[in-house]
Amino acid sequence: MAAILLFALLKSALYSLVALGFTLLFGVGGVLNLAHGALLMLSAYLSYTGFAILGLPLYVALAGGVVLTAGLAATLYRTVIGRIQHSTTLTLIVTLAIALVAQQAIALVFGASSLTMPSPAPGVTTIAGVTVPNTQIVAFVVAWLAIGGFWGFIERTRFGRAIRATAMDAKGAALIGIHARQVFTWTWALSGALAGLAGIFLVYPSGLDPRMWVDPLVIAFAIVILGGLGSLKGSIIAAYLVGFVETLTFYAPQIDIPLGAQWVGVPSLVLTVLILIVRPQGLFGRPAT
Repeated sequence: MAAILLFALLKSALYSLVALGFTLLFGVGGVLNLAHGALLMLSAYLSYTGFAILGLPLYVALAGGVVLTAGLAATLYRTVIGRIQHSTTLTLIVTLAIALVAQQAIALVFGASSLTMPSPAPGVTTIAGVTVPNTQIVAFVVAWLAIGGFWGFIERTRFGRAIRATAMDAKGAALIGIHARQVFTWTWALSGALAGLAGIFLVYPSGLDPRMWVDPLVIAFAIVILGGLGSLKGSIIAAYLVGFVETLTFYAPQIDIPLGAQWVGVPSLVLTVLILIVRPQGLFGRPAT
């Protein structure tokens, strides 16, 4: 049970990062960005390019991947999404198309086979009798530092208040002098940075793959629906629910439950459906009016 709790905590921190960026865009701009997973993938490949091809130090390459992904997300909004975000259907189609194009482009440039990156923190540590890769511990710490910084930015800074005002009422925010397009641009950059940060850690231990964007997108979608669309707090709590259920499912054979790795994605989706039957708006979402 100690292993289940520990690995659930570690996994859920990264899930929280992925989900926060996804729900931030919906909360502020009403956009369901199906290219969110592709941004995560691009961050991983940009980091790989910096390290393996350009010869940058590993930490510089990883940081560069996150920064460039934030820039790509902002550029995507300024050039494409900002022109079509009034149409939910069109935005869904275009962002999905962008994700598929990114996948094909990555496969053409890097090939379809899996690539590996050296760990930023080699070795293992024993916690409560459980052996944990140091990379997962670093990922947990970095994720929560990012979540704390994100929360402080949203709650304590002037621009964070502008983001919250725009999320509540974009027209009303404009009337008091808040430039909505600028807020949306920086929101996309922030969302891209969160996805990019998750992306550089999700490559361990499975490696980089052109289809690595699919599972995180599905997980993020399930989490933000479960937590409530647009609810940042709900996304974090739902990420931990999903992370715990998935980890419990993976280790189920060790505690005589007839599940296992092949069932990992199923219980969390069932949980999502059951909660939505009781609360269609999710755990912390607002009821539809």
